Amino acid sequence: MKSLIYNFAKYLIGWPLSLVALYFIWQIIAPNSQDLISNLSNINYTLFTIGLISFLVFYTLRSYIWHRLLREKNHKIPFKQTSYLWAISEIKRYIPGKFWFILGRAVAFYDKGVAKKDTGKFLITELQIFAVSSLVVSLLSIPFLQDKPQFAFLNSNDLYSSLIILLVFLLAMLFIYSPKLLQLLPQKLQKILNPLIPEFSPSSILFLLFISSIALVFFGLGNYFLIISLKFITPQLIPDIVGFFTLSFFLGFLSFLTPAGLGIREGIITLGLSSLMTYDLAALISLFSRIMLVITEIIFIFITFIISKIKNKKFLQFENYISKHPQASIIALLYSFYSIYFTIVSFLRYDHFYTGRFDLGNMAQTVWNTTQGRIFIFTNPDGTDIVSRMAFHSDVFLVLLAPFYMIWSNPKVLLLIQTIIVGAGAFFVYALARDILKNKNIALALSFMYLINPSIERANIYDFHAVTLVTFFLLGAFYFYYQKRFITFSVFALLAASTKEEIWLITAIFGILIFFISKKRVLGSTIFAISVLAFYYIVWHAIPAARGSGHFALGFFSQFGNSPGEIIENTILSPLQVINTTLEPSRLSYLQKLFFPVGFLSILSPLYIILAAPDLLINLLSSNDNFQQIYYQYTAPISPFIFITVIFGLKTLLKFIKIPSNLIIIYLIFFSLFGAYLYGPLPGSQEPNIVMFTKQNPFKEYIDNYLDSIPKDLSVMATNNIGSHLSHRERIYTYPKGIDEADVIIFLLKNPDREKEEVESIQVLSRNNNYYIDYRIDKFIVFRKKAM
Repeated sequence: MKSLIYNFAKYLIGWPLSLVALYFIWQIIAPNSQDLISNLSNINYTLFTIGLISFLVFYTLRSYIWHRLLREKNHKIPFKQTSYLWAISEIKRYIPGKFWFILGRAVAFYDKGVAKKDTGKFLITELQIFAVSSLVVSLLSIPFLQDKPQFAFLNSNDLYSSLIILLVFLLAMLFIYSPKLLQLLPQKLQKILNPLIPEFSPSSILFLLFISSIALVFFGLGNYFLIISLKFITPQLIPDIVGFFTLSFFLGFLSFLTPAGLGIREGIITLGLSSLMTYDLAALISLFSRIMLVITEIIFIFITFIISKIKNKKFLQFENYISKHPQASIIALLYSFYSIYFTIVSFLRYDHFYTGRFDLGNMAQTVWNTTQGRIFIFTNPDGTDIVSRMAFHSDVFLVLLAPFYMIWSNPKVLLLIQTIIVGAGAFFVYALARDILKNKNIALALSFMYLINPSIERANIYDFHAVTLVTFFLLGAFYFYYQKRFITFSVFALLAASTKEEIWLITAIFGILIFFISKKRVLGSTIFAISVLAFYYIVWHAIPAARGSGHFALGFFSQFGNSPGEIIENTILSPLQVINTTLEPSRLSYLQKLFFPVGFLSILSPLYIILAAPDLLINLLSSNDNFQQIYYQYTAPISPFIFITVIFGLKTLLKFIKIPSNLIIIYLIFFSLFGAYLYGPLPGSQEPNIVMFTKQNPFKEYIDNYLDSIPKDLSVMATNNIGSHLSHRERIYTYPKGIDEADVIIFLLKNPDREKEEVESIQVLSRNNNYYIDYRIDKFIVFRKKAM
């Protein structure tokens, strides 16, 4: 009889109550469905879909937290089953009263061997993790709230904001170390507090907080994309929106009076968004975001239900891998988001003419010419003659990219390859840190640090350069050097050296390390000799022969000499001059931007920074200010060794000081995020690179159609901003070169610094009897040479 009653209760709490929950969900949606439908006619479905995918990631990560809680206590339930059972019990929170949601969770997992007492304890821990991580992510909303009159006290004195941040930080630390602190209390107090304290290690709690924070970031991103599918809001406000929606979610979560915080969250959102749009639209969007979140939750239930029924062997192996390798799986997820975001950014920069002949056009023309049989050839960007690319740089790696043009002949393929390869460096950072530090969580934090590093991201964004890929190749070369897999090392070292001439100096230093540290005398001396000879031949002979004079960059080091030999000799023999130059404020600022985002940990392991010495010295001693910036490709050969020295620096530190791994992770994440805020290109940073989102060219399609119509056999002169779109031809000149001989002359007036000069050139051409205006739209003007 008892068993019969239990089975009936279990059935009642299952699908019947889920249907009741769906009824209450319909009660939320139905009264407003007509108004929503009538206002959604102009929705951007691409952005809308990204928003829903972000919500799905949010639910997936939240279910993963529950999965990890179960695993910590050796409940080996497959993740797909955990996700489904978690989702089907979670949806019962829409029934008024929290009892059904709690009971549903307990019953759902009881049949899987999880005691109801354990479920209750895990539920408390889950709610605590959600609450603490919500407060952490909500800190992003402080700048947003400071602009609101009702929160004016935050703006009146930075002390209030600082106190809030400090209190949240202390609360998070208290929660992380609560199991340790509990042991310091009297036995009686321990018994009282024990049900409220997680039974996990601080590192496990920190990991779960990290996952929960990422989940909430995706929750905020989902809301942002849903908003901009209806009403554009600058990407600069993404962190603010993420923090604000998380705060509203948290405040709704605290409410026990309404199902799932219904009404409270919407009111807060409407009030907050009303400063960015009309009150009616803000109210519509707040309701829209709630309904989409609910619909996505239902979709998540159906997806997890279907997946839980799959018994395909390969799928089970994939699931098992994720379960056994959570850190590697998270890196793969982070890498995916990195690749998607920077591919979109790179493509939009190209589409809206923020790339140029310098340098995407130069690289694209070289690759395209190679596919046409004119190997490593392009139009001199400083003139009108056809020259070898060797006249500027020995980036012969461009030739290896030609086969990809056989698949997709478009400069965007170079941007895609660059993002995929550069981002993949995170896997080498993880593998190296895992092997050296023997801690997968720290390795994960270092990989995150790599993907969010300002120098890495800015080099990726700035057009395309073969040398930008060297970050990945040098990380791979070092990893295989460390593993003593010297054949694979040699492949990566050769690929690295093929991206630019000075990389041969780095491979020469590798040869020295192999000779002395790895004790491979023959291999080390061979690599060193080949590298030095290759560098000598390219800089002293190949480039001058192709150019007709010395390397163009020699002028940047004229204070040290006029030839490569003089510059190297005087650099070595004039240490005071080198030191004085390095200590100049602009150089010190450059070093700060390089090493601050990694918490200056590189200074703990200076040995391997010697591998970055060639490019570091080139950048520090150059008279060209661009070399002391992190906005360009010049940091690419340095970045891998910054992370390598951080890894070895941590190894050195842990030899002498026993520091809990979770403190190291907090330190790494803090400097990662703060460095990204100070120097990075992401929305919400101090100097974001978001112009491709905020200032798009409304005539893009018309311009593209005209450019596509120009025959390939015609020579074209164009302003730099349009040059990359015209790179698939034998002759492309950059304004003002070739202005008197090009068959087609194109201006796109968008550079304030040169617009006056360009307008004067247009006026002169208008009076030139050899040319006529063939096409004009807005600031896009095209002249054609008259038939003779």
